[in-house]
Amino acid sequence: MKLTKFFALMSAAAFMFVGCTSTPDSNNDPDPEPGNNGGVATGKIHLEADKTAVVLGDTITFTVTDSEGNNITSEATIYDPNLNSVKNGVYTATETGSHEFYATYGSEYSNTVIVAVMETMPEVPADPQPENFAFNHRALVIDHTGVSCPNCPSMTDKLLALAETEWHKHYNEVTCHAGSFAGGDPANSAAANTLMSMQKISAWPTIRINFNTATVENYGQSTFLNLMSQALQSYIKADGADVGISVAAEVNPDSIVCAAQIKSNVSQEYSINAWLLESNIYSPNQSGASKDVHRIYNYALRNTSEAISKASMAGIEVGTIAQGETYDYAATIELTGTKWVGENMGVLIVVSAKDAQGRWEVVNSAYCNVGESKAIEYVE
Repeated sequence: MKLTKFFALMSAAAFMFVGCTSTPDSNNDPDPEPGNNGGVATGKIHLEADKTAVVLGDTITFTVTDSEGNNITSEATIYDPNLNSVKNGVYTATETGSHEFYATYGSEYSNTVIVAVMETMPEVPADPQPENFAFNHRALVIDHTGVSCPNCPSMTDKLLALAETEWHKHYNEVTCHAGSFAGGDPANSAAANTLMSMQKISAWPTIRINFNTATVENYGQSTFLNLMSQALQSYIKADGADVGISVAAEVNPDSIVCAAQIKSNVSQEYSINAWLLESNIYSPNQSGASKDVHRIYNYALRNTSEAISKASMAGIEVGTIAQGETYDYAATIELTGTKWVGENMGVLIVVSAKDAQGRWEVVNSAYCNVGESKAIEYVE
């Protein structure tokens, strides 16, 4: 059971008005607090977990510290997703999913810690340069396209030309088949529809860089390449991204499982989402196609590990990852389409942080095909 912030608020309201009704937990402890103030830390205590991605049966050890760094775990109360207290700060994972924990100490509430529990866990590659924090920076280049769009094959040609430039090592490509030109499109999906709505696309083809960074339309090839170069140059941090990402992915009959490690060089709040992309989707009906490369769709958005909406594609908010620290993430992504081919899938890990306007924006991304893994990339 996942304790959402909404549930925490509703629980608090219910206890406020019902008050006297309670159900003791199985350990005969006093009734726990009804929620962690909607997930907002209200005191100076801090909750940490020794692991944030585990398999069933693993144990997680939590530590609570005060504002001076003193260990107050034995004096604080830690709550699991079912609002039961965690004995001695040690929790055994018995249910898969993404689970939220928080602590209280007197009237103070801690931050929320999210732990992913998996049946199986792909092995993330070891960090090849543990002391290095200069991470290669990769934007998202999102191609909004559709099977009935006669001008979209020309955008495919321009993206192939972009891939031949020095910028190829600084982005990951996503194709978003949605909108008025995607009727009957074999690469369409609910996630693609959401991304299109979130980015308010009204013309096809259109390139969006990240969530909000830049828009580049279907100009002539030389103009397009110049505009893409300018946009990427203004975004890419040549001396290193805020985070580095390693990732591994495996295919199951009805799902893709992935694991990632986020290594931070900037202490700030982050969100994480895993985008499921499918390649080698063949469509003989592509309007305007003149060669086979126009009829084969690659990196098409199929699904995401975390909830998305027209307001945000950023995924789950994992809180602050301090400079020099790592965060382990894992998720299962369902294969909900009857014609989706798991072996043609790949996982794109997207890590975001708030920009100057308070919007979630991509800070780095990493992609790997299923059955493979990818270590953190460093500045060359």
